[in-house]
Amino acid sequence: MTAAVEAPSGAATDMTLTGGRVVTPDGVRWADVTIRGGRIAEVSEQAPGRVAVDAVDLGGRWLLPGFVDLHVHGGDGAQFNTRDVAEVQRAAAFHARHGTTALLATTVAAPVGELLDALTAIGAATAAPAAGAAQVLGAHLEGPFLSRRRPGAMEQAHFLEPAQAPDAVERLLAGGPVRSISLAPELPGALELTRAAVARGVVVSLAHTDADEAQARAAIDAGARAVTHAFNAMRPLHHREPGLIGVALERDELTCELICDGVHVDPTVVRLLLRLKGPRRTALVTDAIEATGLPDGDYRLGDRAVCVRGGRATLPGEQTIAGATLTMDAAVRNAVLLGEATVADAARMAATTPAELLGIDDVKGSIAPGRDADLVVLDDDLAVARVLARGQWV
Repeated sequence: MTAAVEAPSGAATDMTLTGGRVVTPDGVRWADVTIRGGRIAEVSEQAPGRVAVDAVDLGGRWLLPGFVDLHVHGGDGAQFNTRDVAEVQRAAAFHARHGTTALLATTVAAPVGELLDALTAIGAATAAPAAGAAQVLGAHLEGPFLSRRRPGAMEQAHFLEPAQAPDAVERLLAGGPVRSISLAPELPGALELTRAAVARGVVVSLAHTDADEAQARAAIDAGARAVTHAFNAMRPLHHREPGLIGVALERDELTCELICDGVHVDPTVVRLLLRLKGPRRTALVTDAIEATGLPDGDYRLGDRAVCVRGGRATLPGEQTIAGATLTMDAAVRNAVLLGEATVADAARMAATTPAELLGIDDVKGSIAPGRDADLVVLDDDLAVARVLARGQWV
């Protein structure tokens, strides 16, 4: 007799998930997924009448790969601009309950010393993954090498030009497990920084920028491979001045982050982006701040005050959007409902595409043998039923 999907939480256990619609690299299949030692051992066709002793019956629910969030600042009252390892782990645990099984702890622009403290805390969390929480893969530095012309909600006083702060560049790249850095490519020294980061295996994402077409193309040639929160905090698309976003829509080298919350990008533009870039070059992200999961109120984004009303985060007294209160399960639902994506394509954008961008698709981002047992069970309405993080029920 099979167990219910409400299997107890606890240490990683060997089991077979059966009776689910499994999103695999080859499409959606009714398959059995066997887990051994925290990894996926086998994905096999369901055999009528054959029931494994350790089976967990999914009851026809969806089974998706665990989500990989490239851009998340915090949640549940915690943020990653902190020197407190427990605060990092708290945010990672919160997002695991919403299907995120791996993430890049993302900082906002701050004084270099504070960023180094945050990198130390993120590094400690990366080195010792907490049970039942999203695995912290390292850090995403959103700044401080950003354009004062497109600051968004960031504090411009913390922005630096790479050419004028070579010591800061080196200290930050060497200061902890930096896996991604967002920068404005038009800044003096930005192309040199791009090449130096890429040489260290760091993903360079273009962000908070007023770059024109030529500057955007130069950044791609230097090794940039992503666009941070596409359409936001950058020069708008114009038919005679395409800027970064125009180049990003054309060039296959760039993967576009998408905050699919219906606030940051209009649904019509979401559909246009998905049509032009497709699920292989679109990565769903949350850009979630510490207010995520909490009631409306006053919160922080780095050292800046943020006001959340109706779930929308802005700078106090302004209309400037200050991050999001989005979770990855909601982003997946929105991609299907607003973006008209299939569930399989939404799963790819939430898991496989970001894993490929980070170069970890051999262990994360898909339901295939040898990958970590990072899995999300969704009901028919795409609400989270259960989450497995490295073979352990969250």
